[in-house]
Amino acid sequence: MKTKKKKACQALLLTAALVMNLQTVHPLAAAPDPGAAQTTQENNEAPAENQEPAMPESYEWEIQSNSIPGWPQGPKIICETGIVMDLDTGEILYAKGIDEKRAPASITKIMTAMLAIEKVPLDTKITFTDEVNNIEPDSTHIGIKPGETLTMEESLYAILLGSANEVSSGVAEYIGGTVQGFVDMMNEKAKELGCENTHFVNANGLYDDNHYTTARDMALIAKAAFQNETFRNIIKTPYYIIPPTNITPEERWINNHHRMLTEGGIHYEGCLGGKTGYTVKAGNTLVTYAERNSMRLVCVVLKGTTEYYTDTKNLLDYGFNNFQKLTLSSDVLAQSDSLASYLKEQGLLDAAVETSSADVPVDPSQDITCRAEIENNMLNLDFYYGDTLLSSSSQEASKEILAAAQTYELQQRQGQQAQDSQPASAETDEKDSGNTSISVDPNSLDGFFQEALFVFQGLPNWKYPALGLLAGAFIFYIVLLIIKIRRALRSRKRKKSRKKKKK
Repeated sequence: MKTKKKKACQALLLTAALVMNLQTVHPLAAAPDPGAAQTTQENNEAPAENQEPAMPESYEWEIQSNSIPGWPQGPKIICETGIVMDLDTGEILYAKGIDEKRAPASITKIMTAMLAIEKVPLDTKITFTDEVNNIEPDSTHIGIKPGETLTMEESLYAILLGSANEVSSGVAEYIGGTVQGFVDMMNEKAKELGCENTHFVNANGLYDDNHYTTARDMALIAKAAFQNETFRNIIKTPYYIIPPTNITPEERWINNHHRMLTEGGIHYEGCLGGKTGYTVKAGNTLVTYAERNSMRLVCVVLKGTTEYYTDTKNLLDYGFNNFQKLTLSSDVLAQSDSLASYLKEQGLLDAAVETSSADVPVDPSQDITCRAEIENNMLNLDFYYGDTLLSSSSQEASKEILAAAQTYELQQRQGQQAQDSQPASAETDEKDSGNTSISVDPNSLDGFFQEALFVFQGLPNWKYPALGLLAGAFIFYIVLLIIKIRRALRSRKRKKSRKKKKK
């Protein structure tokens, strides 16, 4: 009987060890702490210590957004860099070291998943190769074996929820032909999104000196990924079940590692999901999406310690509590630049800004203005809070706006022409005459010629050869006319001479 009990206990211990190795948990059971302590470099969350750590030097580092005049003062955070960005407008509400390079760890997988969703249908079956073994032995994985097959959809859940490093590498190899081929796609995509300080060397985020990003760049990547509905649905899923495969007969239960999404003490109201990351050298990294009061924000923190969830909560609270989403209209905008003001006078500005919005302080102390520019038949609008750029929009200019812009430009030229035509000073015989300004009537002959000159100067560069051709044609015509007149005169002389001879 004792032998049977001993064997049963051994079986239970073996099963528990297997479950821990696969890092899977039944959703009805107690969820594991994805921040369990690791003795090796692991792409997961660092342990959350009960004891209060000493405040690091990074807590006092400069917060750039706090220097904006009239801007709400943001909280200090322990993470070395952090950002809060509006998902709809790209407006930056909070900035701390947002262009400083840091290792991203597993939040790299946001780019990996975004490219996979864009390039491969969800029902595509992927058979993994020996590439799944090319990860650090104790790093996060779900136990995929060479020759095992998953669908792309199952793979995406493994990447974004389970942070599976071997699945990330296997998907990268499938799409790019080689992992390096896929990494090249990642770097190209980053540049397309406007990332200036990002360079990837792998698809899973395991540490490498040449694998880095910034808070600003990571926010741009996260913002782009969020535009995809499949991505949004996956990251907000609490758990996912991968059914038995051609090699593994058991189901794999995968819990979402982001603890602000799941129920518990760290849960954040309005959280839409995100991605966690951790390596020993990278520290904790975290991307979090959240929505409240019609505002959708993304928060990125890099190089964090055990307080990275607290930092994220404080940053999101700062964004939601201190800013309001404002639909921009001519009534909201103060005196703007000349073209925007002219469009407002013509009743055209409201139609141009009807889909534009910006996050502004709840109690604004600076004017909100608009700057407009026409370029290649596109109307570009920039919205400012004082001197700080809030957001921008670009749209095809309507015929009415193009016509108004041309009229405005003509008026500007006429005004400049009148100003330039005024002599700096004019001496007169009278002692008290002083400087005299002479304005030119645009309806006069001088005004006509000067306006013609401005119009000519505004023509493209081909105006000069065209003018040369016209001058040549005119001269040729004059020469022909002179020749014709001389011939006519000679003809008359001959006729007169003949008449005299006949007489």
